[in-house]
Amino acid sequence: MNQSFELVNFARSVWNDFCGSRRILILCNVFYKFAEAWLIVPLIATGLAAVLALAGHTAVSNWDALTFLLSPMGILYAAVISTITVVLLLFELASIMGLASFTDSEVRPTMRVCLTAAFPRPWSVAVLGAIILTSLVLISVPFVLLALLAYRGFLSQHDINYYVTERPRSFWFAAICGLLIVLGMAAVELVLLVRWSFALPVLIFENQTVFASLRISSERVRGASWQVGMAIVGWLFGTTLIGVALETGFRQFAGFVLTYAGDSPVFKILVLFIVQAGLFAIWSFATLTGSGLITRRLYLNMNQKLGLIQPEKESGLSRSKSFGWSLLLILLPLALVTPVGLWTRLGHVMAEHPPVNATAHRGHSRAAPENTISAVLAAIDSKADYAEVDVLLTADGVAVLLHDSDLKRVSGDERKISDIAFDDVKMLDVGRWFGTEFIGERVPTLEEVITLSKGRIRLNIELKVYEPDSRLIREVARLIHELDFESECIVTTFNYDSLLELKRLNPRIRTGLIIAHALGDVSQLEVDLFSVRANWLSDQVLRQAHRRAKEVHVWTVNDPAEMLSFMKRGVDNIITDDPDMLISVRNQWINLSASERLLVAARLLLGLKQ
Repeated sequence: MNQSFELVNFARSVWNDFCGSRRILILCNVFYKFAEAWLIVPLIATGLAAVLALAGHTAVSNWDALTFLLSPMGILYAAVISTITVVLLLFELASIMGLASFTDSEVRPTMRVCLTAAFPRPWSVAVLGAIILTSLVLISVPFVLLALLAYRGFLSQHDINYYVTERPRSFWFAAICGLLIVLGMAAVELVLLVRWSFALPVLIFENQTVFASLRISSERVRGASWQVGMAIVGWLFGTTLIGVALETGFRQFAGFVLTYAGDSPVFKILVLFIVQAGLFAIWSFATLTGSGLITRRLYLNMNQKLGLIQPEKESGLSRSKSFGWSLLLILLPLALVTPVGLWTRLGHVMAEHPPVNATAHRGHSRAAPENTISAVLAAIDSKADYAEVDVLLTADGVAVLLHDSDLKRVSGDERKISDIAFDDVKMLDVGRWFGTEFIGERVPTLEEVITLSKGRIRLNIELKVYEPDSRLIREVARLIHELDFESECIVTTFNYDSLLELKRLNPRIRTGLIIAHALGDVSQLEVDLFSVRANWLSDQVLRQAHRRAKEVHVWTVNDPAEMLSFMKRGVDNIITDDPDMLISVRNQWINLSASERLLVAARLLLGLKQ
């Protein structure tokens, strides 16, 4: 009963803090959002461009990106960006605490006093952010090493695709170890953050040094860390749940409005965009402002329990109407600009694009065993535009179709393809695992598949470069040239240097870089197209590629709503396990009326299912 009473009193105190300074807190939030949008984002982009220029590249992707981030230049870039993010967060929390210190004052502070409260001790706050971030990184190092040991111990014997697909016992051991490692790291870091939760208010209100603030925070939290942690983490967890609920409710509401509310799609779309933007602004404001006010009130209550003199000046802000006018003057330009941005975005989505090409992933891998003659024939029967196939070399240099580095997943043979001669490979059954009707299916050669596909379907030939091997590149270039197949294929891979070498061997071959992650402007890379992981592709990447007359393919898309979304965004090719569904969705889109397309575009922008 006593704990419940204290909780109610605490919540009432935080609410009173907010009510007494709500106008200036809203202004502070608007300022920081503008700062993030117009200053921080360009600064990060400029810094990335400079780092990449010093590294000698316009962009890096996939394993190159990992190599880059592990290099001295990449570590510097990651450290700078992470520090900027943490410091900006601390600045905003410090501003919230500083401005809230004027609650209940009868005297209106001057603008200079407000600015001083909003930007307290900037250098010290920046150093505090850097120390906290560095400490969290150092704490994570042993856990990362444990994760690497678990990976090597449980998942290194075979190709990773075997573990992901078949999920043997070792996969679950690795998953359990990974979960325990993540939980352990989160627990240790959470304990540290709770111990240092008062460091920021001590720094800005008591004028202590950074290290003294960290020490004093640990001393004052000791004995009450559970209550402090529950209050702060509980608020963040609660607002996260509220955010999920708001987003779910909005999607239901938007789906109902777009389907049933009247016949004017333009009005409905604009209203829904404004409602969604408003909900997100309110949620983000409540999350961060609440965190700052709760931390400040916990700090004040702890000082009171310890019998310490309150160090902050409770002078407060008056409830002058001038703050309302100031807020209006700041929000008015945003209100005028927002609809323009929305209409520009909607116009981009509604722009007409050529019909998307359909690529059957690993052949038609839902109709037949992947990377087999049967899969390619099924892709031809489905009327797909391309069949994507994966190519590796056998021990004696024959280019064959296979996705994994070993044959464990498709045949049960644990050997790597690079260790087996083709005469032995062609004796293995790679169809039995898929179904009894495919018993006896063999690993085909690339030459056989090109001969089968010529004039019937184009091929997306992916080079599986698990380790540098110029033999594979030379063999694929030779086959394409001798079979006169340049105009009916593209060659893709994750390895950019392999594509450059292939282009030198045969300039007529169209090449594509496969991208799961990337840093920098990938559109400047010397390839003809980009094959991009679906949830990484941004509109900016899409526009940059198209400006340079380069195609954009996305993989692997199996949901019809996502297929339709990518069609309207203007991608050139969709790679899917189910080409029959993709072609059906494509035909349905072509037959929609103009008003139906407008409503579909609105659904896509709002992230609604079709």
